Amino acid sequence: MLKLLLTVVVILALGKLASAANVTGAEVLEYGVFAKVTSVGPRKDEGSVTGQVDQVPEARLKEKTTTIEAALGTSFGILVKVTGDPPGELLNCSIRWIHPPLTNPVSGKTTERNEIQNQQMIGRPQATGYTFENAWEMVPGKWTVQLVYNSKVIAEKTFDIVLAH
Repeated sequence: MLKLLLTVVVILALGKLASAANVTGAEVLEYGVFAKVTSVGPRKDEGSVTGQVDQVPEARLKEKTTTIEAALGTSFGILVKVTGDPPGELLNCSIRWIHPPLTNPVSGKTTERNEIQNQQMIGRPQATGYTFENAWEMVPGKWTVQLVYNSKVIAEKTFDIVLAH
């Protein structure tokens, strides 16, 4: 089953998300192949080709690279930090993956884009990525991850996916 590697910050917050945030952008701090340190399992999200994403509160960079060899279990992505004020403000964002056409053989659904809902905290680095869990996902070509806030791309990184030799 396709699972997007998505770091979810578990936060107990009182009250509503404030709308006073001043987001100035985002920085990609790290990128490449990541290892999942902890995982709390999947959650439903209709923005993915299978309707669910993997929740990974902690991931560690294994190799800084933009060339990713497609192999089952390989996770790749970015560590990103939203900049702005006030620090600690929780924002509703989305993570968008643009990739060559993927067809889920079970549902027959084909997509060139996954867009999942996410929350980011201003000033706190957070990893997001993708894990190849099925052979049909390992499609070579350009794969781009974007962090989107208020309909604007505030961070982006492109990877070259290549087939294993």
